[in-house]
Amino acid sequence: MSALFETEAFEADTDSRRLLRKAYLTSEWRIIPLLFGLWMLAWVDRANVAFAKLQMLSDLHFSETAYGLGAGLFFLGYVFFSVPSSIVQQRIGARLVISMIAIGWGVASVAMMFVKSVGMFYVIRFLLGVFEAGFYPGVILYFNQWFPTKRRTRNFSIFHSAAVCSTVAVSLSGGFVLEHMSGMWGLAGWRWMFLLQAVPTVLLGGVALFVLPDGPATARWLSDAERRLIQDDFARDRNHAVPPAQGSSPLMANPMLWLLAGIYFCILAANTALGFFTPTILREAGFGGYSAIGNAVAAICVLGAIGNIAFSTFASRYRDVRWHCAIAALVTLTSVLILVFVWHSSRPATFATLVFGIAGTGAGVSLFWQLPARFMRENTLAFGVPLISSVANIAGFLTPWMTGYLRDATGSYASGFIAAAGVEVIAVVALIIGIPLVARKQQSVRESCSRCS
Repeated sequence: MSALFETEAFEADTDSRRLLRKAYLTSEWRIIPLLFGLWMLAWVDRANVAFAKLQMLSDLHFSETAYGLGAGLFFLGYVFFSVPSSIVQQRIGARLVISMIAIGWGVASVAMMFVKSVGMFYVIRFLLGVFEAGFYPGVILYFNQWFPTKRRTRNFSIFHSAAVCSTVAVSLSGGFVLEHMSGMWGLAGWRWMFLLQAVPTVLLGGVALFVLPDGPATARWLSDAERRLIQDDFARDRNHAVPPAQGSSPLMANPMLWLLAGIYFCILAANTALGFFTPTILREAGFGGYSAIGNAVAAICVLGAIGNIAFSTFASRYRDVRWHCAIAALVTLTSVLILVFVWHSSRPATFATLVFGIAGTGAGVSLFWQLPARFMRENTLAFGVPLISSVANIAGFLTPWMTGYLRDATGSYASGFIAAAGVEVIAVVALIIGIPLVARKQQSVRESCSRCS
């Protein structure tokens, strides 16, 4: 009789696992492609200025410093409005906020085609950051609602690879537009590029309004049994998480919060340097005209995205992704340093180094966002995640401005890239040494609190 009960329990457990896998797979196919498309378009609309730079600077007589400052002002708007946008999402739901954010930044990106002065360039770039501010931290929190750690690591790497793939879209379409549409109807090619690359964002934002659910509880494709299985799976996943310190200290006094923000700041410094100057690097390396540069950037980003997903998938087999994030940061800083010495002397070496740099920085960002949920209390993530993103994205403002300024001052981009690599070293050290030290301190705090209670 006991054998019969054990057999029935095993069969029920097998059926439950099968139903849970079905629920996750169905949800992944409903959610990830839409968010992937929006994130790709977000990067298209924030980073296409790097490709427009090849024509826009001479057309409007902007300096490298003006370009770097304008490119970076996006991140100031992002920093100031990231936390408020995330708070609004917690109150009114992901569907409405994410769709409205997408439509807003799409309209702002369309306005880029009308830029005629430095001041106008600065204002629109700032507004673009304001509109986009809540999307990325909102998606991070959204993934935390849908997927446990193992699935979240892999799925987030797929989602984040859209940032790399966006450069493919910018490069192929941008190269074609700059080369073949310049002067059409009296408009410069870079103006056409901003218009044509922004319209899909507005359209997909409208689709998100009708398709995206606020969470598993409102997903029409899930049955009641599937919702219960997802809830139980999350409960098991939380039991395996690193227990953060439980104390009465406020979030802003949590050293882990600021350590994570500092690490992400360092990762984004190299990420931004590569993102806003890759087309310029390829032009200086002798890759040819607009279309040839666009094809090269597209190939680099496809290979970089493959590397990002492959490395992040490998890392998802392990619960502690901290070391893998450090390895990705190490690959990035090595690539940036090598790049400084090869991009004027070897096109193949420049191409290969950029592939490794893009793969490294993509994997570094993907893996980093698995750390807050492991080292912070669950009830602090809704505020902590956007705060980390906001503080760290100051690097997005400083890096392009500093790189452009040093280019005007020294005649070379080398100093800016070396500085970005130096900052990445800090991320590697903090990941390997800093996090364990702070975690041990929090562990002792937790044990002290337990003894006192």
